[in-house]
Amino acid sequence: MKNLVIILVALFFCNIAYAQVNFGIKAGVNTFDVHDEIFESSFQDFTLAVREAQYGFHAGIFLRAKLGPILLQPELVFNSDNIDYTLDQGGLGQSVVNQKYRAIDLPVMAGFKLGPIRILGGPVAHYQLESITDFTEDIRTEKFSEQINLGYQIGAGFDLKSITIDFRFEGNDRKLGESLNVLGQDIQFAQSRNRVVASIGYKF
Repeated sequence: MKNLVIILVALFFCNIAYAQVNFGIKAGVNTFDVHDEIFESSFQDFTLAVREAQYGFHAGIFLRAKLGPILLQPELVFNSDNIDYTLDQGGLGQSVVNQKYRAIDLPVMAGFKLGPIRILGGPVAHYQLESITDFTEDIRTEKFSEQINLGYQIGAGFDLKSITIDFRFEGNDRKLGESLNVLGQDIQFAQSRNRVVASIGYKF
């Protein structure tokens, strides 16, 4: 069994050595696929509701290897996303607050070409860097429950010579934050981190 594993690993690296490999850079926009959610306090007169997802941005690098009919594309990407909330504090009036989320993403995509179209899908790992908020000290998001979590991406793209264009949907089981903290009391935060991602890149 050990010898068989060694042979299979050797064959894999031989295939990589003869594969057509491109290095590239990419950038684009992304936005959360949000749903209306309302958080109400039972001990303080306020209502917090998801208003809308603003467009964020991403930028990074990728490798694309062609192994026969199979395409492999690992990436390293910096992501910045943000969402607006409507905060109604009763007699104090209504305001719009913004929450930004920043992370390093590592998608590992695999797929094939269907005519001129690339079909790709695979897992993506998120390393959470920070969240930046317009909330006051009384209302804030707690730190991420896990700094590293997993999701998946699936989508399609095409190339125009050295220009590469991709559109993807990203699903994540983890939430935006662990909870909201309102005047010292935690309120569970239920919004999942599904996103729509569009990017343009250049392969060398």
